[in-house]
Amino acid sequence: MLDLQHIAVVDNHCHPILLEQQMDVLRFRGYFTEATHPDFAQKHVHHTIYYTWLLRQLSTIYACAPIEEEVLAARNRFQGTELLAHLVGAAHIDTLILDVGHPLPEYCFSPQAIQRAAGCRTARMLRLETLMERLVIEQSDFDTVVALFEQALQDLRGQGYCSLKSIVAYRCGLEIREWSKDEAALAFREARQIVQRQGTLRLMQKPLIDYLLHRAFRQAAQQHVPIQFHTGYGDSDTDMRLGNPLHLRAVLEVSDYQTMPIILLHESYPYSQLGAYLAAIYPHVYFDLSYMIPMVEKLEMCAFTRQALSVAPASKLMYSSDGIHVPEMYWAGAVRGRAIIGQVLQEMMAADELDQEQAYLFARLILRENARAVYKL
Repeated sequence: MLDLQHIAVVDNHCHPILLEQQMDVLRFRGYFTEATHPDFAQKHVHHTIYYTWLLRQLSTIYACAPIEEEVLAARNRFQGTELLAHLVGAAHIDTLILDVGHPLPEYCFSPQAIQRAAGCRTARMLRLETLMERLVIEQSDFDTVVALFEQALQDLRGQGYCSLKSIVAYRCGLEIREWSKDEAALAFREARQIVQRQGTLRLMQKPLIDYLLHRAFRQAAQQHVPIQFHTGYGDSDTDMRLGNPLHLRAVLEVSDYQTMPIILLHESYPYSQLGAYLAAIYPHVYFDLSYMIPMVEKLEMCAFTRQALSVAPASKLMYSSDGIHVPEMYWAGAVRGRAIIGQVLQEMMAADELDQEQAYLFARLILRENARAVYKL
């Protein structure tokens, strides 16, 4: 296997971790499944290949037996800042690019606090649907919401953002359409009725989301700022049929948007070949390889990595963990990512597809250099 330990990674998609890091077994398990039913933490997570692998790996870094209770006892001896310093340092992480829209900021370490504790660089992205929801809750006039939304997207880099992010795949699917102002305003009124009844909002109104997204795309294209799209694998509330990245074709074909780099997250799993195809065809499309979430085992990760490298240029691929809640995810993603990329590249060398110099170049592109260029780090 190609040894990639010396390459400091740029994690191009992850989230802040929680301030409260003392936890019991069931709570810890619950972070390693996308299922929300309590049965999964109680009965099933500890029987998954990924979780059993993780416990064995954590036992080495915490110097304890590979037993769940002992791993938890060992990690609970650390404060959150100590865990960050220990795990991020051991993972040789250069930069964490953080979606600060989830979990809620008041429960998490800020990017600045993560940077101080972990000794790595952090960068921020802006989650568009979270911004939309806040404005719809706060404002009763549609035109005001549109104006404030566009105002919030002015000078994104000056505000400290290196990227936008959309979770429209979760809400109403990736087939983003053009809607009239009247159709979007009607959808806004429907959303406001929910706010008035419930006091909160999970925005699902497709005409309104799509209408605002197109305004965000225009801003991003003018500013040459990238946007990440959640694609494929996700929480139990997402309709996976609508997360197929091929649904983005109408957006990808707009010539005015082609100065906006687009990153397809989570290797579009299980649509990995389709997402890699888009990165191979469209000059502004990039493909994220996520090695923590989705939580699949090594052979499956090797498969999607091989598919990505077989279809798309290495200059279009970027490493991530999608780490969230606990710093073990940042660490595990980096450990797993280096190992799998190294194994797949070694196999390609053995098949006489690459020589060693080319393999190391491709590894550097995927693990750090592409992200540094796309996000202008």
